Amino acid sequence: MEFALSEYLPIVSSFVLVLSFIPLIGKIRKNRSASGVSLLMMSFGVAQSTYFIAYNVFFERFFMVLPFVVTGLLSALILYYFIRYNASTKQRNQLALLLGASALPFTLLMITNLAASVVFEALTYLGLVMSSIRVMPQTYKTLKSGDVSNLSARYFSLQFLAGGIGLAAELSLAHVSVAHVMMFVMILLTNAAQLGCIQYYRSRPALA
Repeated sequence: MEFALSEYLPIVSSFVLVLSFIPLIGKIRKNRSASGVSLLMMSFGVAQSTYFIAYNVFFERFFMVLPFVVTGLLSALILYYFIRYNASTKQRNQLALLLGASALPFTLLMITNLAASVVFEALTYLGLVMSSIRVMPQTYKTLKSGDVSNLSARYFSLQFLAGGIGLAAELSLAHVSVAHVMMFVMILLTNAAQLGCIQYYRSRPALA
């Protein structure tokens, strides 16, 4: 039963993640604008997904790879729309710097005296930190601007659901990663907070 869950739940989580991005991407394409969407949140989505993919592949936790592939690719797609519709030259340079910096930890693999397992363990904890704070820049931006025109409540509610499924999948594994458990808990908390923020501004249109 545990093995079946470890195969089944990540697939369900990936499907939910795809569904969560559809309304957000749809709004961005319809409005031809990604204003109000946090560039830092999506950059963290790409970076932390890369770290967790590397970790899960190295330790042969292949069924946990798919949700992070989905999150990384769709976050990258939103970054593409941001560049296409909104980004100034300065913002494009900032994005390139962010993504370039996120690749730097992989250079630790070139140190011969440092075991690869240690590097990937460190990467997964770095991914944990990014996952823990990923939605916070979005919440800050929303509170500061009150702009929720391009934000989708369904995105954050389905991200919350996917986080719950991911947590269940992690707990079903024979070798449970504490870092991953903490990550999924933070996904639940931060998405719930952002969802509440969106609902607040939509209930007070004069402030938005």
